[in-house]
Amino acid sequence: MVKFLKRKRRSSKSHRGNDSSGGSHGTGGGQDAGRSSNANNAAQNVKTAHRPAKAHIPLTRYIGPLVSVAGFVFVLGMVVTGKVDLSAIHIGSGTNAASAASVPSSIQPVSLPDPNGKSAETMSLATFSIQGFDSRKAKDAGILSVLASVIARVDIVAIQGVSRDPGGIKLLMERLAASGGQFGSQVSPPVGREGDMQCFAFIWDKARIQLTPGSVFVVQDPTDRMHFEPMVASFETRFGAVGGRSPFRFTLINAHANPSGVRAGSSTNEMNVLDDVFQSVRQYGYQKTGEEDCILLGNLGVNTAGLDELGKVPNLVSVGGDSLTDTMQTRTLDHILIDQTTTREYTGRFGLVDLQRQFGITQEQAMMVSDHLMLWAEFSVSEVPAYNGVASGVQTRGRY
Repeated sequence: MVKFLKRKRRSSKSHRGNDSSGGSHGTGGGQDAGRSSNANNAAQNVKTAHRPAKAHIPLTRYIGPLVSVAGFVFVLGMVVTGKVDLSAIHIGSGTNAASAASVPSSIQPVSLPDPNGKSAETMSLATFSIQGFDSRKAKDAGILSVLASVIARVDIVAIQGVSRDPGGIKLLMERLAASGGQFGSQVSPPVGREGDMQCFAFIWDKARIQLTPGSVFVVQDPTDRMHFEPMVASFETRFGAVGGRSPFRFTLINAHANPSGVRAGSSTNEMNVLDDVFQSVRQYGYQKTGEEDCILLGNLGVNTAGLDELGKVPNLVSVGGDSLTDTMQTRTLDHILIDQTTTREYTGRFGLVDLQRQFGITQEQAMMVSDHLMLWAEFSVSEVPAYNGVASGVQTRGRY
């Protein structure tokens, strides 16, 4: 049982603008993610109207749900919870995300792939760090077309680097809708420190994936151990219930480690917080629904050797390993981490979307889209028993 305590204000991460009431509004395929009766009952004595940015939860033990935005509109009210016992550790402020280029990218818009071409037996999820994604960047038709085409190739993508300006996601969702597909989105409230804030987002193909109602929240970090608090949401496939099998249900932790917070041997290393986040979110999900499939993905800024305590979580593996995930293809920055003993739905296939190769653009143009490549992995659409599957088997790498 999650214990809810009255919140306290804190000054280390203030002025987030999270002063809206605890409702949310869906547009363009977004779904209601936070008014479930469970959340309301859990919050009993907690005042939820006009919440500040932070409520208190223990990263190492308890995680409580909170209302996130639906569709394109940020609703900055939050529900919940508890007490945290992590020591206060201050991490460097890092640098602001780069804004869109002031000149057009000169990338020619491209057509989106046929959404009917996706497999009926497997689904794909991805992580994509899009630097400074705001309305100005999205108004470049070439950049927007490339992003929409890349995202439409997978079933669900966790996005990092979204600006506090919601216009970019709105334009991207409109572009995806114009393709004839049906896509849903969730965007987090702004997270970070004053002067260096961003939003996380999930975008998914609604014909193939559905969001679990009331499952979206931002991990709370009142002692300021992480620069950008991860966003969490649970999903399931829509068509995996065949032959007596259940649809694949899973929880995603969308994370972005601050570059100054991943130094090897540093007491402020965020990899030594993310291990607690992973295990706490998984434990919370198991206690609530009995589901153990928890996947942490995002821009972690390190290779596998730099995962530190996160890399020491038993059976946790990076499916892409040390693949070079930056656009220059010189560094390993992005990961999709699964427990290979529980998430047996992983088929062993992963890959990177090389923007230059796929769209015939220059490296400079690719950098205007993002300084990261999109990393994806393939999973069965149905639950796989723990004694079966290929999660620990041979991996096959693909490349678009």
